[in-house]
Amino acid sequence: SFVVSFNEIIGNVPVGIAKLLNLELLHLHNNRLQGAVPPLALKGQTESSFIADCGSPSEFESPLDCPDCTMCCNSQQECDVTTATTRFGTRAAAGVGLVSGFLCLVVLASLLRRQRKELQEYLSAESDAYDTVGKNSVYCFFLSNSITAWVLAIVVLVAQVICFFQYIDGASLVFDSDKDWVYRYVCPRNSLDCRFTSDVGGFGWVFFAIFLVVHLLSDFVNGLKLIWNAPRYGLSWKTCQCLWGGFCLFSISALALYSSVVYNIAISRSNLELIFNTVILLFVNELDEKMHSCLETISPTWLEMTSDNIKATFSNTNDLVENTGGEEVQDSILDHQRRINELEEEIERITQFGRRIDELEAEIERIIQLGRRLVQRSVAMKISRGGNTKLKKKMAKIVAKQVANRKEIERMNITNQEQGRKVESLESELKHFKAKFQSLS
Repeated sequence: SFVVSFNEIIGNVPVGIAKLLNLELLHLHNNRLQGAVPPLALKGQTESSFIADCGSPSEFESPLDCPDCTMCCNSQQECDVTTATTRFGTRAAAGVGLVSGFLCLVVLASLLRRQRKELQEYLSAESDAYDTVGKNSVYCFFLSNSITAWVLAIVVLVAQVICFFQYIDGASLVFDSDKDWVYRYVCPRNSLDCRFTSDVGGFGWVFFAIFLVVHLLSDFVNGLKLIWNAPRYGLSWKTCQCLWGGFCLFSISALALYSSVVYNIAISRSNLELIFNTVILLFVNELDEKMHSCLETISPTWLEMTSDNIKATFSNTNDLVENTGGEEVQDSILDHQRRINELEEEIERITQFGRRIDELEAEIERIIQLGRRLVQRSVAMKISRGGNTKLKKKMAKIVAKQVANRKEIERMNITNQEQGRKVESLESELKHFKAKFQSLS
């Protein structure tokens, strides 16, 4: 072991130290050494085996060069393991390539699905492109034909990308460069082992995951849906708009997720810092929605006109007619029209039947009035015991007819009630078909 830490030693590390073949522990940190440490082959290495002042910031213009160190410390007596050295910017660029490849596979899968003649079921499950990309986001402007709208959307997109890459670049751990990375170890003078100082636990990471899921999941899903449904427009400008809008929405969400993870790994050393940093990063992700809110205040008329244009261009009914040549829609419209005509004829027939019932009731009422007058006449004539036989027979016929009419009235009332219920049902069905017919036409 060779421990000379915290001694303010000035100068260069002697080259002869490389000849110490049985050296197992070397602590050179918290001195004022410059230059480079010669390569060493330490036996039984641990994280605290080989420590030097090779971290940033340094007392000098550049820190000590120590390629074989297991731990690097800076001038603030903070240390970290050299195995944690990362350049997240390079990984982010590779991640963008992977995301692009994944989205291309999604487009290919969507095209193959269209070739399986599942078009009708496929289109019926699709959502409106304007709703998918987000009504309250400037990314919906990618579905517009307005140059001004496209410029605003691209400006927000570029601003978000720059912000996220600033966070990603600052999160990289490069010991010879001063980044935002917060060193996680302390190597005290009274111990040969360095101590891990980060207090981030499972509680903080659980809330971190919850925040990301709540804020980003819908954007991931909507971006995929927009790309998945883009091929339904065929080879057209609308397809390019949907592909680009879906790519931007999905990629920005992926970039927000990646930058949130790596930046919190780099600088969060407590649960509170983890949550705080996550909220700030997610605020950058909502820049597109904040810009849309500003436009609602500054220029509501222009925003409404642009939104109406997008709605008219990407409505589901228009898409359906364009992609099926109108044949399926026309057949459906004709079927609904025939059904509406049948219902109207049935309602008219039932209405005529109701009028016939009213006429019968009036006829029955007339007969009843006639019977009453005949009874009054018979009483007035003071029919004798032997009576007028002819009149009695006529009275008996009238009474019998009244009884039959009452039974007919009861039967007609029952039929009328049933027909009334049927009319209500048919009118409800007619209303439903008319609404559906209007939506199709």
